[in-house]
Amino acid sequence: MSQPTAANLLIFGVFLTLASTPLLAEETRILTTEPILPPLTLELEELWRAGGETDDVMFGLPVEALTDENGRIYLADQQLCQVFVFGPDGNLEGTLSREGEGPGEVSAPVDMVYLPDGTIGIAEVFPGKIVQITKEDLPAGQIMLDVSGGVTGGFTIQTMAEARGGHLLVAGSRSVPKERVLERIHFLVSVDQEGKERVRYQEQISEIERPHTVVHENDFLPPFPLAATLGPDGRVYSPGEREKYEIVVFKPNGAIDYVIERPGFKTWKRDKLDMRRITALFHAWAGPNPDTYPEFDLKKTERAITSLQVDGQGRLWAQHSRSNRELPEGVFLNLDLYDEQGHWQREVRLVCEGSPVSDGIRFLGDGRVLLIKGFVVARLACLGSGMATLGEDDTETIEIICYQLPVVK
Repeated sequence: MSQPTAANLLIFGVFLTLASTPLLAEETRILTTEPILPPLTLELEELWRAGGETDDVMFGLPVEALTDENGRIYLADQQLCQVFVFGPDGNLEGTLSREGEGPGEVSAPVDMVYLPDGTIGIAEVFPGKIVQITKEDLPAGQIMLDVSGGVTGGFTIQTMAEARGGHLLVAGSRSVPKERVLERIHFLVSVDQEGKERVRYQEQISEIERPHTVVHENDFLPPFPLAATLGPDGRVYSPGEREKYEIVVFKPNGAIDYVIERPGFKTWKRDKLDMRRITALFHAWAGPNPDTYPEFDLKKTERAITSLQVDGQGRLWAQHSRSNRELPEGVFLNLDLYDEQGHWQREVRLVCEGSPVSDGIRFLGDGRVLLIKGFVVARLACLGSGMATLGEDDTETIEIICYQLPVVK
């Protein structure tokens, strides 16, 4: 591979400035090598399932799920551009939204939020906005993201959105063409109900050569846009450096509350399947003609922290690059569970069906979890231009399974 030029070097913003200098006091760092309690294995209880070869419900590319106070589950489908609504018993009650550019319509949704006014917000890749609809499927306005800082020109894409306790967190990137480079600013910010930026928690600025000769993975896939999450008290949890087990916890105002570290953690080295997937993703971005592909500078390892979720009790569930690797028979994921103060309580091994490297789970906040087959690949595809597939993959049938999570004390 060619060595990066000066124009390709990454310039890290808020996070590295605060987290890698003496400005961050030692007492805010929580260094841990062993959990307080022994590992816990939980067998998930299946409640219902939908999709698959024998069901009438057909999914395209499910990308996100959430629940309401009545136990309904809303599932956003990027390919079909609609939201499936399932009752507490798993029966399909209907769908919301549809493909289009009119009021209440969407194209390439990547995420979904439940907003304080009771509407459901569907986050779109491009242009970066959140389309609002009621539970009766009526248009209810939209939230256009404004993260430009007053700079004109360029365009914004969105890769993630979360809403809890009156806070709205979004991630994505803003690209601004310049004379010889494309400046791409990846961001993790909170916005108000009009979409205007309030607090910037993290950013990464990449200067990408035009035209591309070498495409560096770090310029397109920073560690935080798909793994960050929002707690019920407005705290933001996000990965730090790509290769390190490092979770940064921000207060709502953007100040760092504490940083969780696991010294000595070895990030998973990508195998043939991993390399095939990441290569297929970059080929999808580069276009249909292989003769015009640039050189791809792809990482040899996965991201250290791959997913973060906060449950209804304020506890952090962290999935790292080894959580779905070399597992005991029958175990789907091995997650790290932290208390509200950032102390590593234990490893929790979830037993259920599914492919650990292709499928993913979403905590619904009410003691249920939803397994989405193909979720890992779908979330990566969200960083593209609404790409529905990433080439050959071992997930053939799109299916969701709703489980009850046993109580973890």
